[in-house]
Amino acid sequence: MSYALPLLALSQHFSSFFRKLNPSPTFTSIAASQYNTIKGVIESRVRDPLSPRCFLQGSYDQSTAIYTINDVDIIVLCQLWQPGGGGSGGVNWDRNAIFAAIAAPLFADGRYSSKVRYIPTSMCIKVDLGIKVEILPVVFKQGTSDPLQEPFRLWRPERGQWEDGFARYHQAYLSLKNNADRTAGNFIPMIKVLKHLRSKSQLDAVSFHIECLLHSFPDWVFTGGPATYIRDVLNHLASRTAVDWYNAGLMTPCGDRNIFTDAEWRWDRWKLFHQFVSIWAQFAQLAGEATTQELAISTWQKLLDDSFFPAVTAP
Repeated sequence: MSYALPLLALSQHFSSFFRKLNPSPTFTSIAASQYNTIKGVIESRVRDPLSPRCFLQGSYDQSTAIYTINDVDIIVLCQLWQPGGGGSGGVNWDRNAIFAAIAAPLFADGRYSSKVRYIPTSMCIKVDLGIKVEILPVVFKQGTSDPLQEPFRLWRPERGQWEDGFARYHQAYLSLKNNADRTAGNFIPMIKVLKHLRSKSQLDAVSFHIECLLHSFPDWVFTGGPATYIRDVLNHLASRTAVDWYNAGLMTPCGDRNIFTDAEWRWDRWKLFHQFVSIWAQFAQLAGEATTQELAISTWQKLLDDSFFPAVTAP
């Protein structure tokens, strides 16, 4: 039997799989509501000289969230400049002063006052509303005043300093990679598949790192139907050893840093992740080579979980 026949027969199964993988409209609505409310509180109550503007980053905004939207990442861009921004009105607007000013209206609001958390070493302000909201205060880089221009500057507590950040540019690079003329819209779905496999195997790999990893892959591995591009992406990743990948480095889409470092994707965590990828690739290859639809389905179920990938689909 030809290789293509079982792939075509499973199109409805993959459609069902992605419906279960994607967050429901209910979670999307809740996340949007929480974002808009907190955005309104911060922008209306934090005054000059900060006068912040809020925007989204992370899986919710980039449409790479899976299952439920359980966190919302909000960038709060303040009208300050770093380095050399100086003070205003006698206030030294260092990291602590900025965090305190952003958190103050939340502490004063009965909806959030008991749910706000941050400490002197925190990178962001957290608000636990069932959906976890993470608020990241940032400032302009010296010489920049356009809120659409990046990098901005964010506080890195592990290094105790302000560093460049690229939230909007990162999102733009993911969108460009997902374009129909590059990956036929399969790049974002593959991010979700790899995040699903990571979560199913309880691996320690953050979403941002997975996005960077897949962005580095050639466009051609994302072409075809799900059975094809899932197999090709996993095979591409398994085709090199973990050591080779790590030694070559992995740059962010914005090219600002290598994430194969102890400070980000540590070697031991990457090595374990790659070991699982090698197993996943074998299952995807076997599913593609299956000579019967029943065997193909059962193999995909072993890889993707039978609670997500159905044995049968509605006519």
